[in-house]
Amino acid sequence: MLYILNIKEVSNSMPDKTLIVIKSNIHCMKLNTSGLLFIVIDKENDWIIEVDAIFISGDFLKNAKINIPPVDFFEAITVAREQYMIIKEFSDSVKSYILHKIDQMNIRALINNINNNQIAAINDIQRIVKSALNIDIVDVYSEFDTITNAQYNEIVVKQKIESLTLAKQVELVAGYYGNDKKITEESIKKNRQDIGIAVVYITSKQFSGICFCFVNCITKKMLYCYSWIDENNRIQKELNAKDTLYNLFQKVAKATQMINKLTLVQHEIQSKLWGIDIDLLINAIQHEASGIAGQLFHDVLQQYPEIKARAELHTIDAIRFHMLFNPPQFDNNQEEQFGDIKTDKKMVAVDLVLSPTSGKKVSQLQRGDYIYVLIDTSTPYGYDVAKALNLILDNKNTPIEAEVYSVIYNSKKEFNIFVKISDSLYGKALEEHDLKVKTRLVADDESVNEVLSRTSLFIGIIAGIVVIAVIAFLILS
Repeated sequence: MLYILNIKEVSNSMPDKTLIVIKSNIHCMKLNTSGLLFIVIDKENDWIIEVDAIFISGDFLKNAKINIPPVDFFEAITVAREQYMIIKEFSDSVKSYILHKIDQMNIRALINNINNNQIAAINDIQRIVKSALNIDIVDVYSEFDTITNAQYNEIVVKQKIESLTLAKQVELVAGYYGNDKKITEESIKKNRQDIGIAVVYITSKQFSGICFCFVNCITKKMLYCYSWIDENNRIQKELNAKDTLYNLFQKVAKATQMINKLTLVQHEIQSKLWGIDIDLLINAIQHEASGIAGQLFHDVLQQYPEIKARAELHTIDAIRFHMLFNPPQFDNNQEEQFGDIKTDKKMVAVDLVLSPTSGKKVSQLQRGDYIYVLIDTSTPYGYDVAKALNLILDNKNTPIEAEVYSVIYNSKKEFNIFVKISDSLYGKALEEHDLKVKTRLVADDESVNEVLSRTSLFIGIIAGIVVIAVIAFLILS
């Protein structure tokens, strides 16, 4: 028997959508089972990207609603999976059949039927379910819908989150709470919207910009700050009205790693944003006062003439924030190879300070030597590091002393020099030639030697006086 229930007209809206969603509930009296089927099809490439199916004993799911948004239907599958004992054999059979037995030609025909002949499309779904279950009679209620890639991404993120244990979730996002696991766990359990997102749109005669500031409203700390400052027409060209918030963030984060003629301004603006009054910003976020937030950002950037700042405010829970935005992927916190040792310390690019006359050749450097390096400030990350270390003086980058950790001569006949700046920060430099680099000032070493020589002489004189005194004592006695 064939049922058609509230089938929406999708052909008119299809040009603005990318993905087709098929929602079905299934009832088979012969097998005494009912189930839900969720299929996502990429209509541009004629392929199935997602199949989720569950079957249970009895007819409890035969009247499950399918005339609901795709995200809600997927949620219904999740709830059913928690409430009922799943018949894994049927679920796996349907998923496997759809993913491996339906070829591209059949998918293309199904898409065509969804757009032009939906009754034929429902017949297609029914035939698929019959073949997958190897049964001749089955009732299938179906509805077709459409979603954007962004909406589908929300579903994928929801799947990932639900597959994680509480302990794993805490492990993933504890860093946003200063590694306080108690506060992190409490936030996850209560699904608190602790992460505030301020999107700042900047305009002036000279440039435009988009900045993302992420703040933890519980710990009252700025987590990340990304700025993209560029020519007015360039930014307008890259933006798309259909971009979701996290799509827009990815564009901004990637743009911050590029170099353009406004990069120095971008560095300065990003540094200013870190200094915003965090309490006032959080208060604006919590009260959805975008006007106040815009004024806050305008105030910290007032050194730029005729600049205007407009802010949009959002909140999100820490898990979804991490899954959707994933700011750490744009960090320089990555595993590096130091000879035969791997470390996951923070890494920043550095340049060696040269000393052609009194320096030491790169090939002669040994672990433990102290040399001078310059933090590479051509990236926002490098600039922020240099700023945090107070190395930007009078708008000039100044050297810092670092301990040589490793020197590797690679197959390209280049020297990879790794230095330890602090316990948590390492630097990496690439040098093509065996040049002399500046080591600890010679004057410092000479001063140390002079002090040691004077100390030795003083100790020698004292020892001589003691020996003479002992000899005199023995003679007189």
